Amino acid sequence: MRIVNNFNNFNSLNNMNWWNNTSGSNRNALLSGSGNNIFGQNNANTSAKFRSSVLSIGNSANALTQSLNSIRGTARNTTSPFQATRPIAEKADILNVKSFDANRLKSLNMSNFSVDVLQVAESQKNEGTALTANARATSSGFTTGANKIAVTVGDRTFDVSFNVSANDTNRDVQQRIANAINNTSGIGVRASVTSDAAKGTSSLVLQSAATGIAKEGQPNFTVRSVTGNAVSAAGIGEITREAQDARFRVNRGAPGTEQTSRSNDVDLGFGITAQLKEAGSTKLTMGKDEAAQTSAFRSMVNSFNSMMQAAKETGRGSNLERELSSHSRSFSSSLERIGITFNQDGFMRIDETRLGAAAASGELERFGTRDGVNFMNRLSRFAESVGKNPVAFAGAGNTSADPFGSGINYSPSQMSMMSRLTGIGSLFDSLW
Repeated sequence: MRIVNNFNNFNSLNNMNWWNNTSGSNRNALLSGSGNNIFGQNNANTSAKFRSSVLSIGNSANALTQSLNSIRGTARNTTSPFQATRPIAEKADILNVKSFDANRLKSLNMSNFSVDVLQVAESQKNEGTALTANARATSSGFTTGANKIAVTVGDRTFDVSFNVSANDTNRDVQQRIANAINNTSGIGVRASVTSDAAKGTSSLVLQSAATGIAKEGQPNFTVRSVTGNAVSAAGIGEITREAQDARFRVNRGAPGTEQTSRSNDVDLGFGITAQLKEAGSTKLTMGKDEAAQTSAFRSMVNSFNSMMQAAKETGRGSNLERELSSHSRSFSSSLERIGITFNQDGFMRIDETRLGAAAASGELERFGTRDGVNFMNRLSRFAESVGKNPVAFAGAGNTSADPFGSGINYSPSQMSMMSRLTGIGSLFDSLW
C-alpha cells in the first residue's frame, strides 16, 4: 500500500507542486537545514535566506490567490462581495448602520423596519467668551503669574496649572489653558480654541469627553478658578449646551418603545448596530454591501504588495518581480478607474476616496464582474502557479540564495526541474 501511494505521489509531480510533493520529513529537513538533499549535499549549505524566501513567496502567493478568488466568488465557502447585502438607512444623514448579523437578519422583514431618532446624544459644552485674539490677555482681565483652575468631574477634582505673562495675547492664554487641560490624565474633559477669522476673535471651549448625562440632575463637569481669575476672564464657567442622552424608537410595522442611550452608537436589535447622527425618521432596507466590496479589493492590494515585497527580497530585478509586474501593469488604466495605482517600486496603492466612489457608483462591481475579469484571472493563475512551486522563484535573480549553496543564478525553468528532482528524490527516499 505504501509503494502504491508513493507512485501516486510520483504521478502527481507533473503539476510541479514542489512543496506538497516533498515528504514531511524532507520538507522539514530542507527548512531546518538538517539532512541531505538529492545531490548528496548537507542541507546546512542551503541558504537560510532561501528557505525563508520559499515560505514567504508561497504564503503570499496563496494569500493573493485567495483574495482574488474571493472577489471572483470562486473561493470555497465564501460569497462574492458583489452578491453581499447589508441593511442601509434610506436617509444616511439620520443614521449609519455600523454592523449587522447576517444570520439573524434572515428572520427579519426589512420592508417595514424603520427608526425614529428623537434626539441624539450630546456632550456638555462650556463655550467661552469670544475675545480679540491678538489683544493683550491682561486687558481681558487675566491675572499674570501662576494660575490654577479646578475641574470637577463626578466626584473627582483635577487641578490644572498654567502661567500668564504680561506679553501674552488672549489666544496665547486660551491655548495654554487648553493644552494644560488636555495633558491632564483621566480628566474626562477636552478643551479646544476656536477662531473667527472675520471678526479676529478666539474662544476657549470645554466639552465633556463622553456624550450623555453622567448623573441625572447634575452637570457632567464644573470649572472654577483657584489661583487667578482665568475662568471668569475666559468665560468658561457657564454651561452653553447641556449633556443629553440619545432617544430613539425601532419600529417594525407598529411604533416601538422609546429607548435611551448615553452614546450615539446604539443596538437596534436583530444584530444591527448603528450610529445616530441627527433627529429624524428613516427606513432600513437591504442594499449592496459597499463595505464588503472595498474590503475585498483592499485585501487584494495588501496581498499583491506582500507578494511584491517577497519578490524584491529574492534579489534585485528577480524574475518573480518582473513577471508579477507584467501581469498587472498592463491593466493599470482599468485599475486606476477604481482608485488603484502603482508607485515607482511596483507596489499597489489605494485612493480610498476613489475606491469608495467606485463602489457607490457600481464601477467596482463592473470591474469585478466584467472589466477586470481578465486581469484577475491572469493574476490568479500566476499566483496559483507560484504558490504551487515557490522554490522556482525563490532563487531566481539572487545568486546568494540558491537552494544548494552553489552560487549559480538559476532560471525559473532550471529551478522547476530541480524542484521535480527534489520531489522524486523525496519519493524514492521514502520508499526505503
